[in-house]
Amino acid sequence: MAENSDFTLKVTALIILNYNNYKDTLNCIRSVEHYNTAPVKLVVVDNGSTHRDEVMNLKQYVERRYAGRNLRLNDEELSVKVSSSSVTLPYITFIESSSNDGYARGNNKALHLLEKDADVQYVMILNNDVLFIQDIIPALVAFVENHEDAALVSPLLYKKDMEEIDVNCARFDTSYKAELVENFFHYCYKAIGTDNPFVEKRYIIKKGTLLTKVIPIELPSGSCMFIRKQLFADLRFFDPYTFLYFEENILWQKVKSIGKRNYLLTDLKCIHLGASTTSFSPSLFILDHNYRSARYYMKNYMGVSKPAYWLYCFSVVVSKFLLRLQKAIMHKK
Repeated sequence: MAENSDFTLKVTALIILNYNNYKDTLNCIRSVEHYNTAPVKLVVVDNGSTHRDEVMNLKQYVERRYAGRNLRLNDEELSVKVSSSSVTLPYITFIESSSNDGYARGNNKALHLLEKDADVQYVMILNNDVLFIQDIIPALVAFVENHEDAALVSPLLYKKDMEEIDVNCARFDTSYKAELVENFFHYCYKAIGTDNPFVEKRYIIKKGTLLTKVIPIELPSGSCMFIRKQLFADLRFFDPYTFLYFEENILWQKVKSIGKRNYLLTDLKCIHLGASTTSFSPSLFILDHNYRSARYYMKNYMGVSKPAYWLYCFSVVVSKFLLRLQKAIMHKK
């Protein structure tokens, strides 16, 4: 595709991670195709799904639905493509990873490939449980082209019923104190039926908040965010040393360091199905990845002292103990 001075004709690449949920992935793709009018390329990354029949169903759908417009790559083939000087990707590329590399590395696989495709000027990170309900990409492109300071730009996310906003789409960065209090007192707040006030302070949109058309934010939702490809490359994409959680926090630190800002555009809307489900008792697997990412963030981006770091590590031990205690009490009931 030749370079065109009209930015509305430049290509946006949408990266969609799939893990044991091909039906949501198909619905996400269909919603994009139903509402979108902008030139796009899709990159679907299967992040080491263990349900092999679902992976086969997804591959077969892509190959049948987009015959002649698709490319399938395994890890070895992807490495060859990424090491080449340039690639021109078709409409949809399916990357089949041999392992679950987490959110950051899973997305980075696609990003490093897209870096070699000169057609692509913009990137949209899209969870497979996000549904388009508007033609939002042209407006996102226009905003970043007309606002030099814009880095990550996102639409307003709603929960499934469209009656409640997913408040995770507009947050302030966390603080050391907030992380510490959450670990020590999270289950105490839950036990008495009260929201943790430190967590609530992170959300920019609260009940009764007057929504302006453009809201400067620090953390978007990692489930749906848009950025210029070159800027993302300059930021070195996602930090590969996180598996799940704190990716947006790290990106904010990088964005802030180069004098740019993140924005929420409230006129643009999507549905985030995953925002409709919350867990009172999360798994230790999920919590472990949260804690690991938090420790990495504190050590490498927040600059906390060693005593403060080790106090946080102690709070993790306390939090895990309280979770196990809670699970034991619930099991007895």
